[in-house]
Amino acid sequence: MAALACVVLAAGQGIRMKSRLPKPLHELCGRPMIDHVLDTLAELKPDRTVVVLGREADEVRQRLDEGIEVVEQPEQLGTGHAARCAAEALAGFEGDLLLTCADIPLLTVETLRGLIDHHRAEGAAATILTTEPEDATGYGRIVRGDAGAVTAIVEHRDADEQTRGIREINTSVYCFDARALLPALKRIEPANVQGEYYLTDAIAALVGQGKPVCALVAPDADEVMGINTRVQLAEAERIARDRVRQRLMLEGVTLLDPPSTLIDAGVTIGCDTVVHPGAQLTGETSVGEDCVIGAGATLRGATLGDGVLVRDSCVISESSVGSGSVVGPFTYVREGSEIGDGCKLGSSAEVNRSRVGSGTKMQHFSYLGDAEVGASCNIGAGAVTCNYDGLVKHKTIIEDGAFIGSNVTLIAPVRIGAGAYVAAGSVIAKDVPAGALGVSRDRQKNLEGWVERWRQRRSRGGGRPRPPHR
Repeated sequence: MAALACVVLAAGQGIRMKSRLPKPLHELCGRPMIDHVLDTLAELKPDRTVVVLGREADEVRQRLDEGIEVVEQPEQLGTGHAARCAAEALAGFEGDLLLTCADIPLLTVETLRGLIDHHRAEGAAATILTTEPEDATGYGRIVRGDAGAVTAIVEHRDADEQTRGIREINTSVYCFDARALLPALKRIEPANVQGEYYLTDAIAALVGQGKPVCALVAPDADEVMGINTRVQLAEAERIARDRVRQRLMLEGVTLLDPPSTLIDAGVTIGCDTVVHPGAQLTGETSVGEDCVIGAGATLRGATLGDGVLVRDSCVISESSVGSGSVVGPFTYVREGSEIGDGCKLGSSAEVNRSRVGSGTKMQHFSYLGDAEVGASCNIGAGAVTCNYDGLVKHKTIIEDGAFIGSNVTLIAPVRIGAGAYVAAGSVIAKDVPAGALGVSRDRQKNLEGWVERWRQRRSRGGGRPRPPHR
């Protein structure tokens, strides 16, 4: 089998995006467009992959994995010039060269394999991936001879009425015989108002030399759509997310209302998990089997074990939740947190940069920040850690089996020993030894008859009686 090199043209300025961000880095389904293209090409297992960069080359280069070769196009002189930069870098390469663009992110590996197989079966010097959209206005038309071979690509502005009636268009995706491409590129001239070198002129050069040029029609026009504006990016986003949702449902995930559920391309979800309407799963989120993700929940880069229940309107960001745990509703697990197996986080609770041991229960309206909590602890409703002194974040350590009562304030740095109790309403600023009771309260005083005196004074137009100073 012939060797394969892949070339991605990513040097265009993307003026119509109207953005300071290079066009290849605009995100589609949670990942930059160029990542989608390179991931698809990687499935072909090419011998070499070359990316042609131009504007903001360093910013795009930082996104590329090791093994990706980079060629810079110092001046943006058209697609033919960009292809020539890549072909010169591949000088001496003998095999097939697959060329695509960073702004065609919806291509599937099946379509590209089909293009390569057709190219090889026909023994072509070049094979063009084409499609037949409902409206071909503005696109270059594919003109074929009687035997079906390509004789020309005619740009819309140069086409007569008969040629404009052709529905088959060029998608700017090609497979070349690498040995034929570079000589053809050297023949083209910038014979246009823009002074640019067009890659389509290389096709014309090959046809003029009598080299066989073929075309293969992509069955799905959506797959080969190019992204030049944010309107087109939004349309591609819709298509990409539909693909993700369909794939997950076919893999055994239940989406109760697929159109309202936002799931990024990098998300994985286990079998028999149920996702309720309005949920958002983004980044590299991983959800285990038999989980339930409630309505309006947001998972950003989260890792969930099996059998996790995330109730409505929770947010879990860059954190992990162990198997069998229950979170929420309205609970926020912030970045850098780790929730163990079989835990329960009550409603409107918050965990930030903290580890919570397996079997621990954290009740509603409580807060853990910069805390290490052991296994089988109880964090009462309204209990909080005071981790910030205005300058430095301090750590709270709660050892296994400790019981923290409701409305407790733990002023870090502080350690609560294994099996210790902290009485409800206490403010704890010193360590509590293992097995001890920590309590910090003023002695309660009951003022007999105070309510009646207050009512009488109000009936006479007076104010509220003041209790004696304690």
